[in-house]
Amino acid sequence: MESIENKIIALLMELNYKKGKINDYEVYESEGKYLKLTFLNLLDSYVIEYADSYDEAKKNLFEDGDLYPVSMDEDVLICKMRDEIINS
Repeated sequence: MESIENKIIALLMELNYKKGKINDYEVYESEGKYLKLTFLNLLDSYVIEYADSYDEAKKNLFEDGDLYPVSMDEDVLICKMRDEIINS
């Protein structure tokens, strides 16, 4: 069974984000927009963080997106994440 994190990464690849690294952080870039996938242990949730440029990403100036608890149905989580990424 594929992990939820692998499904989220597959979603990013499907949306044409390319994996990279900035300041020891794994980031995903598409058309100058940078995303960082973070798991918050205390909230048992994923959040996608956004930076609008390489400079912002380099300075770790990411804005938080919505929280996605792992207790959420995986298909619903992926669908909501897709909508957030496309509409952000």
